[in-house]
Amino acid sequence: MELIPIMEVRNITKHYKNKIVLENVSFSIYANQIIALVGKNGSGKSTLLKIIGGLIKSDSGELYKPASSLKMGYVPEITPSHIPFTIEEYLTHMGKIRGIDKQRLRQRIEGLLETFHLQEDRRTAIAALSKGMKQKVIIMQSMIEETDFLLLDEPLSGLDPKAQNDVETILLTLKQRGVSIIFTCHETKLLENLVDRLLWIKNHQIVQNSIPLHTIIGGNKLVFQILAQTSLREVLPLMKIQQQRYLGSNANEIEAIVKPEDTDKLLRELLQREASIKKLLPIENNKNLYNYFERGENRRQ
Repeated sequence: MELIPIMEVRNITKHYKNKIVLENVSFSIYANQIIALVGKNGSGKSTLLKIIGGLIKSDSGELYKPASSLKMGYVPEITPSHIPFTIEEYLTHMGKIRGIDKQRLRQRIEGLLETFHLQEDRRTAIAALSKGMKQKVIIMQSMIEETDFLLLDEPLSGLDPKAQNDVETILLTLKQRGVSIIFTCHETKLLENLVDRLLWIKNHQIVQNSIPLHTIIGGNKLVFQILAQTSLREVLPLMKIQQQRYLGSNANEIEAIVKPEDTDKLLRELLQREASIKKLLPIENNKNLYNYFERGENRRQ
């Protein structure tokens, strides 16, 4: 699949009070990918995310965008706890602040409520929501305008397993609709079913760059085609529930990483949906993500 860059991060350096936070950080961000920015607390993940989102400036380096019209949405780590609105009122308020036309705003809110499965909760006070539902609302407000690129700071932190699964499924759905995503995370156990690439920050730098996650988690790489009338919404939840990882699509062609024990089951399910199986390749399992990165760092030293 062709990788189309939407942004290039070039030699970004940032200091706070003469303390180095980031030093000569460079990498590319591609369309239709989910990237995890991983590292320990205080490693500079959030700072880098804010620089990419244009919220703060770097001391040196640049962000190059091949398309100047790239539209970004940013979701902070801390969810506001006392928003005096219902979900619908809050989204309407945020849309008006952005100057969105009334009719288009109404359509946009309806679409977001459907995508996030919150139609029945539209008149619920945000203060009464669970943390997982509040996280959904904050993501929604970041997308109240059409969004090409979504940036999230620790979106899965502190959520219970069901809420984590809900947010992961939403991010996969957004990716399928053409949204590129980058988010920070320090819990790599949450990533195996979600991301395409990991960027590992340590000692102010990216110590591992552009690592396809399938080279780490192993399994079987399955490439298949679905009929145009077959809904991807039917296929993606199947893959997610069985903990298979969606990689990407080109028209109606989809790549996925499948656990060895689930391969036959998924093949049967896809054939029943009249999918055409194009390729099945075994992938070596490197087991533990942290061990993988530590080995990589040792090789560099």
